[in-house]
Amino acid sequence: MRPALAVTVAALLLAACTESKPPAHPAPSVTLSLLTAIGDSASTIEGIAEHAGVLYVCDWKDGTIYRIDPATPAPQAIGGLPVPPGTAVLGMLTDAAGDLYLAVPDPGVIYRVHAARLGAADFDPARDATVFASGAVGANAIAFDRGGSLWITGGPTGNLYRVGPAGGPVAVAATGYASVSADTTMPVRAYVVNGIAIDSHGAIYTGNTGTGEITRIVPGTEETPPSVTTFVQDARLIGADGLHMDTGDTLWVDANYRNTLARVAPDGTVTIIASSTPTGATVDSTMMPAYPQEGAGNALRFPAELKRIGDTIYIANLNFPVGANSGQPVAGATVAMVVLP
Repeated sequence: MRPALAVTVAALLLAACTESKPPAHPAPSVTLSLLTAIGDSASTIEGIAEHAGVLYVCDWKDGTIYRIDPATPAPQAIGGLPVPPGTAVLGMLTDAAGDLYLAVPDPGVIYRVHAARLGAADFDPARDATVFASGAVGANAIAFDRGGSLWITGGPTGNLYRVGPAGGPVAVAATGYASVSADTTMPVRAYVVNGIAIDSHGAIYTGNTGTGEITRIVPGTEETPPSVTTFVQDARLIGADGLHMDTGDTLWVDANYRNTLARVAPDGTVTIIASSTPTGATVDSTMMPAYPQEGAGNALRFPAELKRIGDTIYIANLNFPVGANSGQPVAGATVAMVVLP
């Protein structure tokens, strides 16, 4: 090959190698919005339950239970709990029949309301909301396992409780496995055993709100103690509150202190899916969602429990003015929704 031709061929090859690659397809967007507001500016909610595509929340202000149909999301009052005004009501859950369970931490009880009584014209809290489980001091999040037993996190007690399908006094299934954050400026650090989720193998996951640790617990037997290990610990999960396990054993975590929604893969990889502040700005680079966000920049307001229906995650906003939610100008209780791509 003549020298001039060789140089020309080399130049063409170099140009081909350095030619810019076509741009990558943009990541699909996540859409944030507010589904509805509950009660008035004095209302507070933390738990959220779901049955047959319909949501349920309970207002701390007066114990009123609301039903929310996402298709027509104006809340409908359908009952209440026999508790004094201002009583905290935390975890909420439905069973296969649609019966509603609600955790009240101070007396350590789980109330049950039968589905047939929800919305009844003659609903009587003293008669229709009955104690299903007792002795669960600090009762927080709740979840049924495949055998029908109810598992209850004990929040600041550090306990994980269990009660059988018939209800009654709870037993302590695990305790002392979660440590309190050393950061004394963290107002939520006492909640060392917070949200709960159960995977397809029966392992139980609880969240340490102050440290961002998610613990994996394999229940024990009469002969063996439970196995307790760290599934993941990540500063981006500080504030871990609501946990939801999907059918693929992917864990969804909302962090109240961070105003974020995260996805945790079965291998423990953490991805921030959505983030909010009162101004709509990103808190810092570690909170930058991996997907573009559309919609309301302050839709997450100290998020608590969450439920997923299809590609939409519904989140109860506790709306405490703490952490990334400091300076929130909007009072009251709301349900946010995050539509996944």
